Amino acid sequence: LVYKTPDSRLAAQGLAGTIDLRTIRPLDYGRRAVALNFRGERNSNDNLGANSDEQGYRASFSFIDQFADGRVGIAFGYAHLDTPMATRGFGTYDPWNPSGGGDTTFDCPGGNAGACQNNPGVAPGQFATNGMKVRADMGKTERDGVMATLQFDPGGSYTSIVDLYYSTMKQTDNARSLEVNLGGYPAPCCVGGPFPDGTIFGYSDTTIDGDTVVAGTLNNVVPLARNFLFTTDDEIVAGGWRNDFVLNDDWSLMFDASYSKATRKQLQPEINAQYGPGLTLDTGTFQLRGTHDMPSLSFLLDYTDPTQVLVGPTIYGSGYTKKPRVEDKLTSFRVDLNRTAEFGWFSGTAAGVNYSDRTKDKTSPESGLGTIGGGAYVIADEFLLDPMDLDYADAGHALALDVNGVLAQYFNPIVYGDPTTLPYLAGKFWDVDEKVWTGFVRGDLDHELSGDRTLKGNVGFQVIRTDQSSSSFLVAYPFTPDQVVLPVGDGKKYTDILPQLNFAFIMPNDQAIRVGVAKELARPRMDQLKATEESGYNGATGIPGGSGGNPRLDPWQAWAFDLSWEKYFAGRGGYVSVAGFYKDLDTYIFTQTDPNHDFSDLLAATPPGYFAPGVTPQTTGDFSLPVNGSGGYLWGMEFATSLPFGEFTDALDGFGAILSYSYTDSDIEIVGAVSAVANDHIPLPGLSKNVWNATLYYEKYGFGARVATRYRSKYIGEVTNFANERGLRFVDADMITDAQVSYTFGKGRMEGLQLLFQVNNLTNEPYIAYSADRARLMDFQEYGTQYLLGANYRF
Repeated sequence: LVYKTPDSRLAAQGLAGTIDLRTIRPLDYGRRAVALNFRGERNSNDNLGANSDEQGYRASFSFIDQFADGRVGIAFGYAHLDTPMATRGFGTYDPWNPSGGGDTTFDCPGGNAGACQNNPGVAPGQFATNGMKVRADMGKTERDGVMATLQFDPGGSYTSIVDLYYSTMKQTDNARSLEVNLGGYPAPCCVGGPFPDGTIFGYSDTTIDGDTVVAGTLNNVVPLARNFLFTTDDEIVAGGWRNDFVLNDDWSLMFDASYSKATRKQLQPEINAQYGPGLTLDTGTFQLRGTHDMPSLSFLLDYTDPTQVLVGPTIYGSGYTKKPRVEDKLTSFRVDLNRTAEFGWFSGTAAGVNYSDRTKDKTSPESGLGTIGGGAYVIADEFLLDPMDLDYADAGHALALDVNGVLAQYFNPIVYGDPTTLPYLAGKFWDVDEKVWTGFVRGDLDHELSGDRTLKGNVGFQVIRTDQSSSSFLVAYPFTPDQVVLPVGDGKKYTDILPQLNFAFIMPNDQAIRVGVAKELARPRMDQLKATEESGYNGATGIPGGSGGNPRLDPWQAWAFDLSWEKYFAGRGGYVSVAGFYKDLDTYIFTQTDPNHDFSDLLAATPPGYFAPGVTPQTTGDFSLPVNGSGGYLWGMEFATSLPFGEFTDALDGFGAILSYSYTDSDIEIVGAVSAVANDHIPLPGLSKNVWNATLYYEKYGFGARVATRYRSKYIGEVTNFANERGLRFVDADMITDAQVSYTFGKGRMEGLQLLFQVNNLTNEPYIAYSADRARLMDFQEYGTQYLLGANYRF
């Protein structure tokens, strides 16, 4: 069920709408049914190298039946997914910086004085990235899911339903990249440093788009061949038990208890290799190309040569590994009292209370990796795989390794750290607990206003009591001897009252006018509520900074007004609807950076000699955390129609179209950072102004064919960043097209069999993220076109 306006009977709702997923009720279904489904699958992004498998399949089985003279019903379902991962990608480093122009003198390795220009070869004020990578992700996702429903209705005053669900998912991502640092790291421009002959890094032959370097030659760089092995194990366990009691002709009682637990375990080792021994310089070329064309990056040296591309110490170290774990649990109890008889102006009334207790715990032990004896190793043939194929970005091929084998053979044992040993991990160890009591009252409306006009709908309100808390760690740099990492906790309690009203005026000629007015609420993300606080001073500059979570956040809240007109066509099921909405936001959530946060207490605890000679530390600096904004609006218009063309002429019977368009706008602008670049005017994340969908179809004589296209305009996206945390990026508009043809057999021995062929992402539309300007590309991903051939059989 899709709710576009609030309903007081729903315990958890959203601002944009609420989707209530329900399992089938076997006694209500009323007959035996068996369904078998199978799809073979292929991804167009093939030939990416070792562990690249573009083929997979998915299958499912469902069974419904009734027993004991219709008093017991069961439903059972099993689904298996084995789908390939084959992603072709290109990325740049965060952030894009304007070139500083003039030379900067600093200390080089070995104590020698050197001079280095920020992005040599780039004119002052022009923007350049500090790194690029061509990365292919290859592997597969395997998932098994089982659901079961038992419904018991002995006849009379009691009905019971038990729902069970269990799912496991294992994903293996063999990610491999050819990557280059373009920030001069590790200072190869230092005269008398790593390169005594004065060799320096620099750009040349650059192409400029506006004020951004989008193509050129890279001189004296040190590329890396990097191998990653990301594995994810997910497990979901969920169950619910609902009991309905009929008390008399007018009253009924419902009691429901449910529990769910989701666990995610990940392992993310990465190992580095570079052309050696020592720092061997290379020359490269790059071109970011047009908006929807894959960028390119290429080098002169052969990065498939295992005798020259050595695993071990590199400019990025030998490697790193992470072991994140997240556990999310929800326990809920609910009691509803329902009256079906009229009560005053209401055709029925209901009242109830729901209690939920949700906890989320996250840990992420991490460790740097080191080779045995700190050596650089030629990898034995038994650990070499087919080279990764990066030709899609003109990057040629690069070394592909058996990551687990190399770790066991050439690396020291892994000793994982936590915030007590690696304080920078404080933000990745936290737990949040959210206890919510929700009470509601609702009255249903069903009144004949005149001979051809009827009022339906409901009126109600909720009272919500929330108790949220979190525990994590507080870290302050520099560390005093007795206070390195401190446990910290915080939270708050608050109460919200949410009235709601939904009217549906049923009009002549199959028309309806709907009106909704409500106070809406959407809860903060659990990671925004973490109690973490990290702050510190840069000893070389004297500039402080920090970030954290906010366990005292209020939820999103808005007064919402909805109005729609609908017209239904009798006969073939078509309709037209026009709707508008306006949301007056009382509170919303965004990440704010306070540039004047007071760090005086931290400065007072700083030990003598921490700051470089001549540095005067600042008492204020940047501190970022999620906060509540207030005021502002969100409004939009929606149009949707389903048009069976047979309504207009019998010659087009079977043809039709489903079309929708929505426009959404907001006056809210927040202050923060997108792609690590400060911005005073960020629109609400996730908000696309224009979204449209168009489906054309034909269904007749057992044949079916349809083409569907979805478009959304550019928006601010929340993505997982390098630190496995959420960050903001500009995301470009995209348009994705899917197609399907099918044939369903009618009467005869093959009745119930459907054959079908599907194509998803027909044009292999890329995902594109950028920094402030489209020319400053951040991420370019092609997930491939997906082809599925299969059959459905139902009897």
